[in-house]
Amino acid sequence: MWSRRKKDAAPRGVYRHPSGVWAIRFTCGAGHIHRERVGPLKSEAARAYYDRRARAHNEPGWCPGLERREARERARAERAREHARMSFRAYADGYLGWSKAHKRSWTTDRSCLTRILAVFGERKLDEISSAEVERFRDQLLEGEAAVSPATTNRYRALLSGMFRRAIRLGLVTSNPVKGVQPFKEANERVMCLTAEQEAAIREALAPEHRPLFTVSVHTGLRWSEQVGLRWRDVDILARVITIQRSKNGQTRRVPMNSVVRAIALELGSGRQRPDDPSEPVFVCRHAQADKFFPKAVGRGQAALRLAGKDASRLDGYTWHGNRHTFASRLVMRGVDLRTVQELGGWRTLGMVQRYSHLDPEHLHAAVERLVAQDAAELARN
Repeated sequence: MWSRRKKDAAPRGVYRHPSGVWAIRFTCGAGHIHRERVGPLKSEAARAYYDRRARAHNEPGWCPGLERREARERARAERAREHARMSFRAYADGYLGWSKAHKRSWTTDRSCLTRILAVFGERKLDEISSAEVERFRDQLLEGEAAVSPATTNRYRALLSGMFRRAIRLGLVTSNPVKGVQPFKEANERVMCLTAEQEAAIREALAPEHRPLFTVSVHTGLRWSEQVGLRWRDVDILARVITIQRSKNGQTRRVPMNSVVRAIALELGSGRQRPDDPSEPVFVCRHAQADKFFPKAVGRGQAALRLAGKDASRLDGYTWHGNRHTFASRLVMRGVDLRTVQELGGWRTLGMVQRYSHLDPEHLHAAVERLVAQDAAELARN
């Protein structure tokens, strides 16, 4: 099958292949005999022959057959990896299912993902860069659909959480959001209702919403925690409301004061299914408070203005402001921040410290102790 046309200038391993081109025969570093077609020029074949011999001498174990096999395996593995790479859209579909099972805020995630998918949906999950995330963050502040820096930070937090989970699942090796700094949020304004403002809003609410509102102000419960309450979670005798799973994923027990206990007794007397512990405590046809609460706040403001009162501080007041009112009133009545943190279910003390400036009296009392101490020392002397 193989033939060789001898010529004085040709090395022993160089010969003419039956196809007419020059070929070489050599022994690799692993001891295997190889034949390789080179081309129409004998000089090229001679150069290839000496190159192979030199490599076999310098690299013990080198074998072009094994080299080609490894290259094919690498190419196959690369094709398999490319095929297995997941798009952001496909990952987001799975993430939303996980979010629904593990997070109370999954509806917020679903809403945010609509805008995120419009930008990253068709990209591969592992090719999204920090620069792209930063550009997306900045674009959220622009145009007709612009959102606030605080809301932009919520988008960033969602993206970061998605990539952290992707790292745990082995889908990516790094989190591109980690290098993108959140915007500084302006938390200086803490919305806190006065008793007069609270009464104006309560009167503006429909009767079915008034118990929800009053309990919110007196317990600091989140909207989702309130509408998720079942009668098995309310112990009227012990005066305790149990939140089975709060925002931070833990069980929390909230004491009822006399106002909340009275509302619980009234609602309990009107139960439709007294023997069903899974019956909701609050019956509300609205899934979210923003479906009815802003209009009630507007009506409350109108009533205050009609009475000659300033209602400007209620501009932008939301249901979540009830939670701020709860914490602010506790601080202004001398309750320490650790207790406020536990009652409201805040994860860190830093989230509660925004309310500390609302009670200047304890600061005045602290510096006044210097005067009392000086007076006591003078009296002793």
